[in-house]
Amino acid sequence: MENSIADFLKANQSWVKKISVPEGMVVCHQGQVCADLVVLTSGVVRVYKPAEDGRSISLYHISAGESCILTAGCILNQQAFPAIAETKTDVEGIAIPAKLVKQWMNESETWRDYVIAILSQRFADVIDLANSLAFDELKKRIVIWLLRNVSGEKHEIVATHQEIAEELGTSREVISRKLKKLEQDGVIVLERGKLHCVDINRLKESLHK
Repeated sequence: MENSIADFLKANQSWVKKISVPEGMVVCHQGQVCADLVVLTSGVVRVYKPAEDGRSISLYHISAGESCILTAGCILNQQAFPAIAETKTDVEGIAIPAKLVKQWMNESETWRDYVIAILSQRFADVIDLANSLAFDELKKRIVIWLLRNVSGEKHEIVATHQEIAEELGTSREVISRKLKKLEQDGVIVLERGKLHCVDINRLKESLHK
């Protein structure tokens, strides 16, 4: 979290409250009225849009120091939440009552700058998502997702095929076929509940083929 917004929230700690939520909990349902805006101090929250056929697609993820711009927009415009927010890990954060969210927008330059910065980043995220859905084939979207999420010396990603499908808005069966082809090409190794990117350079090169 940037020092300016951290100092601002610390100075106003008597008006806010600390929260903690375990992994796998829906913290905001579609159609829900938002009573608070949470600034995360640790953990990750996934914001996604469900489809009628049971599939879903991730709109963005919220990490430490960030907040949900959809929630802020719903508070400022008195609208219902248009997606679903679910904890991907155990999370902690600072919950700011809706009344204060509105008040600080009028009174605090630090708070306005923070909200506008989050808005700008999320807008860019959604534009990237729209471009990817419109112009990129699924294989390229999978490779981009793998490269963004790989970590550690073993280049490991802990995720099931179903979880990857939910991130990319497709079915588990389709993801399984695409990943199997990447494994046959020798760039990844599949294991139960995770995978290893064994040839990062070839994975990057596949984006241009």
